[in-house]
Amino acid sequence: MLGHKVALGAVLLTALQLLMRFVDIVSLVIMARLLTPADFGLVALAASVLAIVRATTELNVGDALVQRKEIDPRDVDTAFTLNALRALLVAAIIAATAWPMATFYSDARLIAILLVLSLVPLLSGFTSPALVHFLHRLEYGPGARVQLIGRMVGFVVAVAVAYVTLSYWALIASQLVMPLVSTVYSYILAPYRPRFRLAGARSLLNFAGWTTASRFISTVNLQSDRFLIGHILGKAQLGQYTVGSDMASMATYAFAGPIMETMFGGFARLRGDPDRMRAAYLKAQRMLVIILLPFGFGLAAVADHIVRLVLGPNWDSVVIVIYWLAPVVSLQVLYLPLLSLSMAVGQPKVLVVREAVNFGMRVPLTLGGAWYFGLLGAVVARSLGGLAIIGMTLMIARRFVQISVVRQLSNIWRSLISVAVMVGGVELLKHAIAPFPDTFTQVVQLAALVATGAVLYACTHLALWVAARRPDGAEQFIFNMISKRGKA
Repeated sequence: MLGHKVALGAVLLTALQLLMRFVDIVSLVIMARLLTPADFGLVALAASVLAIVRATTELNVGDALVQRKEIDPRDVDTAFTLNALRALLVAAIIAATAWPMATFYSDARLIAILLVLSLVPLLSGFTSPALVHFLHRLEYGPGARVQLIGRMVGFVVAVAVAYVTLSYWALIASQLVMPLVSTVYSYILAPYRPRFRLAGARSLLNFAGWTTASRFISTVNLQSDRFLIGHILGKAQLGQYTVGSDMASMATYAFAGPIMETMFGGFARLRGDPDRMRAAYLKAQRMLVIILLPFGFGLAAVADHIVRLVLGPNWDSVVIVIYWLAPVVSLQVLYLPLLSLSMAVGQPKVLVVREAVNFGMRVPLTLGGAWYFGLLGAVVARSLGGLAIIGMTLMIARRFVQISVVRQLSNIWRSLISVAVMVGGVELLKHAIAPFPDTFTQVVQLAALVATGAVLYACTHLALWVAARRPDGAEQFIFNMISKRGKA
């Protein structure tokens, strides 16, 4: 019953996340047509400051409450107080970085941008803490709707500002409107009267401290390369890198986010039962890989067609970024169950170790690659670093849940073979058809490539599953969901 509830929650969250990602894709395409790579690079520098400062003071008190058996209303008040104080601190720090950033990058525009962006944590820091009750009951819809409403209103505002001004301020406007609308809507779904209280803060912070450290290092890993590329290669190249990196990870994270959230709730209820925990861990890995692996490798295979069609001729370097990063990002889903499991059992320090090693590897590799070989060098270095950290994380999982690396890899062998067949078929079809300049033909060619890849992947996976005598796993779960939908 619990597994079924978690699975249904994952399906719901995934559907909502796909809708949000679709909004993001449409927004990205429109913005790329109206703005320049340098505009994206400028905003990326400021947004990276925002992301790192917010991660530095991250207080995941909501996660600390979810993993408890019962939620005390007084702890909800404490969570609200801690988040409000953090929001004020983050806003002040971001505002204080405005002048140093403008001086370092010799661009006075960063002062105004960062001062405006300092309002973002203030707007999001006062979200209704009562939403945690939904997560505690494994009800993920309300929280996802809060994000969706903010995303859609932010999209409308951003497009309107972009059309009127043709300015990078459209990107800033979107980041302001999203948390404002989401916060207001959160009180409609989860009414709460703000109460300031700090009693019980220590127990919340003991849990949040490790997750804060982990997410801080993770955010620095994700954002530091943008500072390096922006400083070494300039804002235009940074814009190409930022858009390519976002496109490479967009589809994967659309699925990974909701599945991780539901896994966290499910693992939290399996504490004390190591056998069921290991079985759930392997099943989660299979489900993630069977769904997400074809998105990353498929996107890389058709990157040249997609970029030429949706972004236009000014974004050629984005193809290189997607080609190298998308497959690695999709492979990284192998360690997502470990992230959820370590938090669910109250051992978030495992994440800190992984992120610290990742940081020590990724930053020097990216710096060296960008310095000596330009954008291509930075992208290849990041890709190689990502593969290394995947291997290291699988070894951590071996010690943490007593599942060998070989067992984890053999757990997904059907998906690995299927994706290889898919990429091979798509590449053969690409070489067999000649590119045409008109838009309609490009759309038809892209649709044919995507359809071919999807059919090859699904058919190969199904054939391998049948040949393996239909073992219980992700394929069986998908068939069960389809049959239930058909009966309904």
